[in-house]
Amino acid sequence: MKTKIDEDLSIKNSKQRIMGSAENALILTSQQHHGYMKVGIVMHLQGPYIALQTLITAVNRLQCRHPFLRSRLQVNPEKPGTYLMEEDDTLELKIIEIPREQDDHFDFWREEWRMREKDPAVVGQGLVQFWLLQDPNDDDDEDSPREIVIVCEHGICDGMSISTVAHELLISLSDNDTNMFDGSLNWPIIMETAVRKSVSAYSRVIKFAKFLLRVLYWRATSSRRTTRMPLIAKDFPLEEMATYCHTEAFYGRLNKEDTQQLLKKCRQEGVTLTSAVSSAILCSTSASLETRKDQSTQLVMAITADTRQRCVPPVPNHDLSYQASGIMAFTVFNKEIPVTSYGMWQLAKTFGNHVKKSIKAGQSLALAMVMGEYFQRNLGAPNMTEHPTCGISNWGRLPFQEKYGNWELLEVTPILNLVRTVMPIVFVQTVNGVLTIACLGSVPIMSSRILERLCNGAMCKLHEMIEDIF
Repeated sequence: MKTKIDEDLSIKNSKQRIMGSAENALILTSQQHHGYMKVGIVMHLQGPYIALQTLITAVNRLQCRHPFLRSRLQVNPEKPGTYLMEEDDTLELKIIEIPREQDDHFDFWREEWRMREKDPAVVGQGLVQFWLLQDPNDDDDEDSPREIVIVCEHGICDGMSISTVAHELLISLSDNDTNMFDGSLNWPIIMETAVRKSVSAYSRVIKFAKFLLRVLYWRATSSRRTTRMPLIAKDFPLEEMATYCHTEAFYGRLNKEDTQQLLKKCRQEGVTLTSAVSSAILCSTSASLETRKDQSTQLVMAITADTRQRCVPPVPNHDLSYQASGIMAFTVFNKEIPVTSYGMWQLAKTFGNHVKKSIKAGQSLALAMVMGEYFQRNLGAPNMTEHPTCGISNWGRLPFQEKYGNWELLEVTPILNLVRTVMPIVFVQTVNGVLTIACLGSVPIMSSRILERLCNGAMCKLHEMIEDIF
């Protein structure tokens, strides 16, 4: 039985939910630029054969719980150029089985992602799809690799919520704790509405004004000195990147023991895991781009920020919705990039202090109110003078288990459509005690060799920080 729907202007009636500013902009981005910003989760399982109907049944349970999963994207008739989600109990999400050879299980999903990542959001359809990858000849094998992929439009999800839904899917698949699927959640609150309910109008204006002044000052004094990844000259203009580029991703993982050692070291140094990883990435970026040849330039790291836990009341992680913002980018001169473990920990502390001050100043909530306008601006050709060196997004400790019924969860791999990105984007997550770093970018406009070097270099720097190599 459905719970009472929270009173909100976005709720037209019990069956419709108007999209917010950021959500609308992300849907438009997907439609105009070949699925740009689409999010994917690859769950690497080991266990018995999964019948397609079994997965369909598990997804149907999820649809009973999450309104967005049983809704179609529709044009908002009252406001041209915007959208709403409309519940339809007859909606059948795209759920497909893709056969592969057992020996191809490690990388086969990459080929499928490259072929399908550019599928845009379509009016009249759902915004989520599921893929089942396995060897059809392994139907009698109780211990073979299987992959389940969830692909979702960024307009209705963020890293935490899509991961939570992925976790719930595995619970449904294993027939454990199915009571959670007996009732429906409310329509998820729009991010901008959650912020309005948390901060007064006066406070929002003051926080945003202060943030805007900092941005304008940075652009006037520092943007021209920013080190950026060199783009490879191609016979197409930047505005057509989405047509001719594809997303390439490189992954690095620390095993459980090393992850625990890193966390222990973080506690000793008084920094967060995000700060430590960011320090390693900055040092690797400096080395990968050979920035020491120009000591007067600086590295600029864009930082995303979760708004869920900063709203009052907090937005639950199980609410499948977009609840992400950012804070002021972190800047460090190339001449200040450390080469020792001690220096990297000091850089982590400096980064951490920057994040704390930015969060305390309310930057994440202030920026959340204008994310829609920011995404709208990015619908045009990329402006190289405004882009940082790289970006980081920490999805945090995700709510997965090591075992789901007869299936063991080996790994969880994040992937995004970044075909219009002109800088490396790094995603960080921890699943069942294993830290994963993903370095993504658009190829061939960006060098896959540099992306790989950046990822490998960051992992090497983390090991140096763990082992205190001076």
